[in-house]
Amino acid sequence: MIKTKLATAMLTFGLLSAPSLALEPLPDRARVQNMNTDLLLPDGSTLNVDVSFDCGSDYQNTAVMVMSDSGAKLIAAAYTHLYGEAAGQAVIDTWQTKQNATDPRKPTYLFILAPREQDFNWKAKKTNKLNNLLSRVSISETKMASQTLETEPKIPVVLAGCGVRDHNPNAVK
Repeated sequence: MIKTKLATAMLTFGLLSAPSLALEPLPDRARVQNMNTDLLLPDGSTLNVDVSFDCGSDYQNTAVMVMSDSGAKLIAAAYTHLYGEAAGQAVIDTWQTKQNATDPRKPTYLFILAPREQDFNWKAKKTNKLNNLLSRVSISETKMASQTLETEPKIPVVLAGCGVRDHNPNAVK
């Protein structure tokens, strides 16, 4: 039984890493496929994090990565302009809130997920109206949790990362 499960896992891994399923290059620009980063933690220690943007990863549709208060405020302003005040506030709330009450710190970064082909009417202004789907998603060591508010077209997901105590970068891929 263990051999069967191991064989199934190896077959699945092989299929997921096949070239036909891998991130495709673009004709006119490079694409980020993987990032390996050292995070400086509040206690002065470092944590090495490996993030894959390839197919099958929770991060595969990353459009923007936010790493500071000013970045969160910039994205919140954009969301407020495009989707209304509640959407902008959701960005700030995600940035300012630990994923789990027991986590040692707030998120280190936010990923804004939107498919590469998604179109945005960046000139249109929505006032206090949420377009369609406001998602606050957070990734912990072993699970992805999502809370949604239904209204009207899909807006990019805000994903909080690296605030958990027992960070396991392999569990997120």
